[in-house]
Amino acid sequence: MANLVHGILLPKQFVSLLAGGLVISTGENEFSEERRVIEPFKRGLTAAVTLEGRMSCRIDDRSPIQIEAPSVSLILSASEHRREQVFSPGQTFRYALVHLSIGIAESHTGIGFEALLTRAMQRNGGHAPVFLTTAADAAVRSIASQIMVCPVQGAARDLFLLGKSLELVACAIDSCLPVDALSEVGNGLSSGEIERITAARDILVRRYAEPLVVSQLAAMVGLNAKALGIGFRRLFGTGIPDFLQEYRLQLAYNILAAGEAGVAETAYRVGYTPAYFSTLFRNRFGLSPRELR
Repeated sequence: MANLVHGILLPKQFVSLLAGGLVISTGENEFSEERRVIEPFKRGLTAAVTLEGRMSCRIDDRSPIQIEAPSVSLILSASEHRREQVFSPGQTFRYALVHLSIGIAESHTGIGFEALLTRAMQRNGGHAPVFLTTAADAAVRSIASQIMVCPVQGAARDLFLLGKSLELVACAIDSCLPVDALSEVGNGLSSGEIERITAARDILVRRYAEPLVVSQLAAMVGLNAKALGIGFRRLFGTGIPDFLQEYRLQLAYNILAAGEAGVAETAYRVGYTPAYFSTLFRNRFGLSPRELR
C-alpha cells in the first residue's frame, strides 16, 4: 500500500531570500516504495528541475502530469490549489526548486504576473494554475546542480544562490514558454526596447551599491533617460529609483537576518549612509535594522 504523507518531503537544502519572497528547496530522496505527498500549491511562480527520477503530479481533480528526469517545469498559480505528487518506487529522486512570490516574480522577472499567467494559460488550454514541463538541457541541469552544491560559502553564499535562482527561473520561462508566447507581455515595447531595458535592470542588480545616475544608465544601454524611465515603468511596473531601493533593502534585510554584518557595514554595502539606511529600512519593514540584527 502506498505511503500517504501530508506535508513536504524533507529537503536537503531550504533557503529563504528576499524577506521570504524567494525560497530555494533542493533534495535527494530514495524511495523503496511508492510515496504519495499531498500539499497546497503556493501562490506565485515556481521553477523546478528534476535531475534524477520520475513522479506524477495531479492538480485538484485534473489528470496527472508525468515528470521524468531530466526535466524543467514552470508552475504559475494566483491562488492555492491541491497538489498530489506520486513518486515511483525503487528510485532516487533528485530535484532543485525555486519559488517566487507574485511580488518578487514581477519585480525580478520583468514580466507582469497576470500577463505571464494569461499567456501560459493560453498554452495550457485555459486552465489555472498552469503546470508546464519539458526536457531540461545541459545548461538548465548545470544551474540546478550549482544550486544544490553551492560552491560559494560565507557572506557571498546568498548572493550566489539568488543569482543562480533567478537564472533558473529565466531558463524555465524560456524553455516552457516560447518567445512568441511572451511577445505581447512587454506593454507595447519593441523587442529591442525590452532587451535594452532588461539590460539596464541587470546593471542595477550587478552594481546596486553604486550611486544611481539615470542618464548614465540610459547611455550604457543605448537609450535616452526619458525613454528608459518610461519603458522601465511599463515593463517592470515601478520606477528605476524605487526598483533599486527595494532591491537594496531586500538584500540588506537578508544580510542582517543572517547576522553577516552590523547595521553600519550593511548600510555601506548596499549604498547608503547608516542614518538614511535606518530610516528607509524602518519605513519599508516596520522595524529598525538593529531590531532585526
